[in-house]
Amino acid sequence: MNLEQKEKLLFVSTYTPCYDKTSGDLRLYSMLKILSTAYDIIYLASRAHPDPAEEARYRLSLQELNIKVSTGEFGLVKIFRKNKISAAIIEFYYNAKHSLPRIKMLQPGCPVIIDTVDVHYLRFSLKYQLTKDLLDQEKAEKIKKEELEIYQKADVVITVTDEDGRVLLDDCPNLICRTVSNIHLLVSGPNNSDQNGIVFVGGFSHEPNIDAVLFFNKDIWPLIKKEIPDVKFTIVGSNPPSEIKALSSESIYVTGYVPSTTPYLRGNYISVAPLRYGAGMKGKIGEAMAHGLPVVTTSIGAQGMGLISGKNAIIADSPEEFAGAVVKLIKDEIFHKQIAENGWEHIKNNYTDIQVGRQIRGILTETANIPIKKISFSEKAGIVWEYILNQGKKRIRR
Repeated sequence: MNLEQKEKLLFVSTYTPCYDKTSGDLRLYSMLKILSTAYDIIYLASRAHPDPAEEARYRLSLQELNIKVSTGEFGLVKIFRKNKISAAIIEFYYNAKHSLPRIKMLQPGCPVIIDTVDVHYLRFSLKYQLTKDLLDQEKAEKIKKEELEIYQKADVVITVTDEDGRVLLDDCPNLICRTVSNIHLLVSGPNNSDQNGIVFVGGFSHEPNIDAVLFFNKDIWPLIKKEIPDVKFTIVGSNPPSEIKALSSESIYVTGYVPSTTPYLRGNYISVAPLRYGAGMKGKIGEAMAHGLPVVTTSIGAQGMGLISGKNAIIADSPEEFAGAVVKLIKDEIFHKQIAENGWEHIKNNYTDIQVGRQIRGILTETANIPIKKISFSEKAGIVWEYILNQGKKRIRR
């Protein structure tokens, strides 16, 4: 008896997902895990991780889901020569600039979805509002032009929040935008945390996290210390730069990379996310709430999560309000318990694999029934010409 063949999906990104280092990679890995039960998935990473051991570890994590992994910028031709792809999902606009036109040339009927992860030009625009640095403004404008240009060629654009989607539609109303939020695993049970322990979680390859911790240390931390002298602050995240490492003291602990954030989230009393710019959904907030920690964050940090300040989190933008919220949570156990429980319920009701899996499957069903955009003759000619040039360079090297 012949078993029915599964449809094939292609995922394209820069690396295999480092699910234990960044929120965006954890979301991508969670999406792959959800879809791997119903689809045959091919994953194309344009680059291998610099560390061969890391490359092998992350590759194995995908292979354990029966996902075929290919590495190399020019692997698309081989993939489409052997496979009929039902849909291609490309992570980040800069990967789509290379891959989208080639996919549409190799298999014109294949719908292409771009996963923004966050709207980059929005993040840099907000940074400019903070810094007033003209270089930040120029970067935001340049990225905006590049992002919108490639998004208009996609059949569907995925954002992590509805807010990000509305930003894109305001600037480009003809897009089909859909939301796939972060995905969180609920953690429950006894929490033997240090009542004076505050934790920040975030990878420091992401610039807003550096700014957030430095802002917290300079403007908020002294106000908390004044009220609670024996308070402790743990900074968890990979690749901390020298200015973050320099914060280490008797009351501040910088961990660097950790294989799991759970011991640090379960071992502390409050999670802080004092972000001053950014876009998309902040995984650190959902992760802390899923572990039963109350979260104090800013309006930027709360983007797209439907949080209600004073009910399921605390949103505070000034140093004084932020510090006051942390102090109140430490001193008022009933308030602490109320925020923590409501936050956990908010994640349970909105951001588990059940809810988000429904979002992803719905998008793929919809994508199969929409008209597919074509690329222009000039784009096709450019791809062919680039291929000829590359073949010539290979012959010269030989």
